[in-house]
Amino acid sequence: MVRMQKVWLAVLVAAVAGGAGAAALPSAAIAAGKCDGKAKPCPLQQWMRDNAGTPMASGELSTVAKAMENAGKFGGANMTDWAKMAKKTADDAKANKTDDVKADCKACHDAYKAAYIKNEALRNKPLP
Repeated sequence: MVRMQKVWLAVLVAAVAGGAGAAALPSAAIAAGKCDGKAKPCPLQQWMRDNAGTPMASGELSTVAKAMENAGKFGGANMTDWAKMAKKTADDAKANKTDDVKADCKACHDAYKAAYIKNEALRNKPLP
């Protein structure tokens, strides 16, 4: 009886450990070095979080302005207004127009987010 309990305990521990291990495994895309936008952020996504999102949340508009000046060169081939939108955001940040900066970010996301999500090459494109 004690031996049977030990066997069941071992099976239970193995099952729990195996399930936890499987949950921690990255998807095939992440394992291949590709971003998924969640567990492994895409290069532009991570850059925006670090250089625009965090400073914006802290009210550091001068940092956002510098970031948007750099971001102007990150757009893809079909992102025809990317540089113009980044410049407008930088100009609004320099002028301390918080609401306009937020609107600029939303306009850019509205214009490009869906296409960005669908384009694996663009999502995984290294930044200059």
